[in-house]
Amino acid sequence: MPRRPIIRSNENFYHLVGRSNNKEFFDLPLENVWQILTGQLGKLQKQFDLKIAAFVLMNNHFHLLMLTPQEDIDWVMFYFMKDTTKIINKHSGRINRVYGSRYRGCLIDNQHYLLSAYKYIYQNPIRAQLIERAQDYKYSTLNPSIFLPFKIEEVTPLSLQSPNKELESRWINETFTADENSSIRSGLTKPKFSYKKHRTRKIEIKPDFIF
Repeated sequence: MPRRPIIRSNENFYHLVGRSNNKEFFDLPLENVWQILTGQLGKLQKQFDLKIAAFVLMNNHFHLLMLTPQEDIDWVMFYFMKDTTKIINKHSGRINRVYGSRYRGCLIDNQHYLLSAYKYIYQNPIRAQLIERAQDYKYSTLNPSIFLPFKIEEVTPLSLQSPNKELESRWINETFTADENSSIRSGLTKPKFSYKKHRTRKIEIKPDFIF
């Protein structure tokens, strides 16, 4: 099946996913992979003026929420995956491909979609039953105890941003229903995000965000 062409934009965020070859665990300890990937994101942010809202690294894939103001998402991701592959292989002593294929990208063109993607990314370790609170996951830009070599963009509603960190934490950890998770997951597989529609009622299945 041919890869769907990505929609280019310099105004909207993308949800981006890169998965390891054969869905196997990365060849290095996850802490090392985290340092390599975040280090490269820091370099690319300076070079391309990237707006990074969220990044979560799992055992065999990553989630990235990012805006490219120069409308060059293909080049940014090409350099990111090429350079991280080179560094990971250098440290692991292997010559195999690190990623199973090119990245997958979904354009997110309104605030409600963006908030759903933002929460969905940070709740990935919760769904995997690795932690109970999203901010406790070690390889996540939400974790307040880690140093990041790049600046994080605020995308949560103003009512939840600093100094209301307790409200933000409560909101980010309120899990989606099974139907909402399915709707968001389906939306993120498309070139342009949209919620799944209810089979009989024909309305969007979407979270009801109340702030």
